[in-house]
Amino acid sequence: MAVDISKNLEKAKKAMEKNRPEEAIEAYKQVLRDAPGNLEVTQALGDLYIRINQPGNAAIYYGALFDMFVEGKDESKALALYTRFLQGTGLQAPERVARYAYLLQKQNKIPQAIEQFTIAGDAFTAGKREQDAMFCWERVAQLAPDDLPRQLRLAEVAERLGKQPIAARAYLRAGQLSSTAGAYGDAVRLLGRAHELTPGERSVTMLYADAQLKAGNAVEAAKLLESFASAESDAAFLETYADALTKAGNLDTARAVLEKLFKEKNAGEERLFELAEQYAAGKEYGKTVDMLQMMKKKMFAEKRQNDFAARVDALAAGHKEALPIIEYWVGLYNELNRESKYFEALVVLFDLALKSGDAKKAQECLERMIDIDAYDHRNQERFAQLKGKIDDGQYKNLSARLGQGSVVSAPSPDRSGGGRGTGSKPAPGSAAASQQALEDLIVQTEIFLQYSLQNKAMERLQRIAEMFPGEEERSERLRNLYEAAHWWPAGAPKAKGEAVAIAATPVAAAEAPAAKAGAYSADTLRDLSKISEITQKIFRQQTPRAMLNTAVNEIGQYLKGTRSLAVIGAPGRAPEMAAEYCAAGVKPAPGAQVVFLISQVEKATPDGLGGLIIEAAVSPILKELGLTTAMGVSLTDRETQQPAAMLLVAHEAAHEWKPNEIYFLQAVGDQMLMSVSHTRLRSLVRRMGVADERSGLLGRGSYQSCLLTEADRARTQGTPLSMAILQIDKGAELLRQQGEGTLEKYLEQLAKTLQPIVRQNDVAVKYTAWALAFILPDTTLAGAQNLADKLRRTAQTVKPPWDGAALTVSAAITEAAARLEFESEDIVTELINRAEGYLEEARKKGGNVMVTPETAKA
Repeated sequence: MAVDISKNLEKAKKAMEKNRPEEAIEAYKQVLRDAPGNLEVTQALGDLYIRINQPGNAAIYYGALFDMFVEGKDESKALALYTRFLQGTGLQAPERVARYAYLLQKQNKIPQAIEQFTIAGDAFTAGKREQDAMFCWERVAQLAPDDLPRQLRLAEVAERLGKQPIAARAYLRAGQLSSTAGAYGDAVRLLGRAHELTPGERSVTMLYADAQLKAGNAVEAAKLLESFASAESDAAFLETYADALTKAGNLDTARAVLEKLFKEKNAGEERLFELAEQYAAGKEYGKTVDMLQMMKKKMFAEKRQNDFAARVDALAAGHKEALPIIEYWVGLYNELNRESKYFEALVVLFDLALKSGDAKKAQECLERMIDIDAYDHRNQERFAQLKGKIDDGQYKNLSARLGQGSVVSAPSPDRSGGGRGTGSKPAPGSAAASQQALEDLIVQTEIFLQYSLQNKAMERLQRIAEMFPGEEERSERLRNLYEAAHWWPAGAPKAKGEAVAIAATPVAAAEAPAAKAGAYSADTLRDLSKISEITQKIFRQQTPRAMLNTAVNEIGQYLKGTRSLAVIGAPGRAPEMAAEYCAAGVKPAPGAQVVFLISQVEKATPDGLGGLIIEAAVSPILKELGLTTAMGVSLTDRETQQPAAMLLVAHEAAHEWKPNEIYFLQAVGDQMLMSVSHTRLRSLVRRMGVADERSGLLGRGSYQSCLLTEADRARTQGTPLSMAILQIDKGAELLRQQGEGTLEKYLEQLAKTLQPIVRQNDVAVKYTAWALAFILPDTTLAGAQNLADKLRRTAQTVKPPWDGAALTVSAAITEAAARLEFESEDIVTELINRAEGYLEEARKKGGNVMVTPETAKA
């Protein structure tokens, strides 16, 4: 046998040498008959048939060769052979085509694989071999999961063959695709088929129910999910079930599902508020309030009071006739201690109570509104509406609280003929009270402007414009105040000519109107001077605790208090930080008593100026501390607009609190809280922005954010801000010569040497690979120059880790522009540009210089 094979191979070889391919083919065929698995002979036969232009016969042998390659795991040769000689011939068995498609799939050639599986599947189908065809359709469905017709083809074939799991899976995917495309009717039909094939499958049931829900069949969707709901804990499932119940009108069951989900999985919040809205729309207000109370507990525990308040605002805005909801709204803002929103809610409740005939509730609302803002001009209108509806004694008490006589006329029409009520006309004797109200509001505004509390100042100015329209035409002092604030009431003629020039600092800006009018009393002038003095002392402190200690000591001594307390922390929680001042001979209070005293002050009802006053007669804690009366103010964080601190002063003897004392405490407290917040933020940035633990320097990415923070603080507090940049001369050249690692090591050494020289609240930043920037809060240009000179001298003593000439250091010194018309971003941009310009000038001068605004001009 081996002899015959050798003879035939030799015969074929000679035939090829004589160019007789037909004889070579016959010889090779004889070899294959004797040795059927010979790869070389099979390939030779295919090549010879191609040579004599007989591709059909070549395909027979190439196909056999392809099978041999696949069986021998030589997939790359098999793939190349089929692609070159067999693809598209139409002469291959469907099994071989499917095998080729599988190889394409393994090579991640998805479109070609899909095409070949489709050819093989069609061939199997034509040959009545549906089982094999299903294998191809299943592969195609896997490779093209987003092709709806292919999923349907697999589903139908698998269902015909009784392959229920495969059919259900294909119907499920087809239904999902239909649902995504918005064809909910088709989705219901297809997912329904999947559900019929696998009735107990949870995921199929859930998707089927979701499709029913989207198609508007909420009742059917709820029935489908009900059997799984009792033992279900998956959030997505329960949310779908709740949606179905809600749309089916089964609100109570939906509420139970969502409340469980909200408490256990912290999900379903949006649906709960939507459900509360539906209860309110159905006038089931008790259930609405119960749901709000449940959500409030959890959201407040997560410190999300603002989110909850916003949702209740929206609910109340849509149901202003729902008394329980409005009452809940009022109670919420009372608890949050947000006076403006509390006042707004009380106005709605007052109108609703009058409309429903509940004069007693309306009276209570008005009393609380007077506590918040006794000067609101609309209080007179509301007071007039209560005439004849409440007891005469209560009516007279209200009249006294409003500072007017017992006779109040009803609202009269506007003289312009518009018919709009202008409010109640006070009886004789009320003019003095009205003038005092105006005086108080003007003084408050001047103090707020002095310390750049722009929002509070604008609020007071708007109130003046509402209560005393046209007053600026009669009062030069008020006109000057409008000019200083750059604000005028709508429709009022603005001042002629240029606006009053505003000094660079907030203090000067606020003093301008008062100087013109000469309106400050001796007490007010003394308070303003002391506020400025205390504020500067607070600013000079380096740590939050030192700031608190300075504030309480200065306040206690100035107001001659027995005790003075400052507390940082949210109401109702343990203080984060506290400081206490005690007069001579008074022992410091134990921590537990301090916490209890603060809690009692927090519960006090604020007066019209925001003062929280308690007396020993109603607060036994004062007696325990040897005090008779105490007054505190709540301090609000500017960023979160939440109460964040409290300042309190107390006396051992009886004391009548004056309005200027409340203003004084509020002004100092705001500056104290602002300083503490800035110092904490500066420390946080320093900790979080460190780019190099070895040097402690902030990265360049923190440079602008630190400058913006300090510029904002400087604008707000009227303090200077400077910057010094130290640059190693010829730094770029040194970087090329010594390499980045060596220069980095030297800069680290330099930073460690220089950082002990700067203050704790100064910020050091790695400016470039050869420069350091020092941001210097509360530092004038002269102070920055002195520091830069010291830094340069110290830098000269630091030897580089390479041999060569001693290095020199240049410095660029600049100070932030103090202009009220500049925003913080403008100040920082100008500061950065000037510093860059000074560095460039230092390079042009050859280095080893200090460039300042004076030397730059020269």
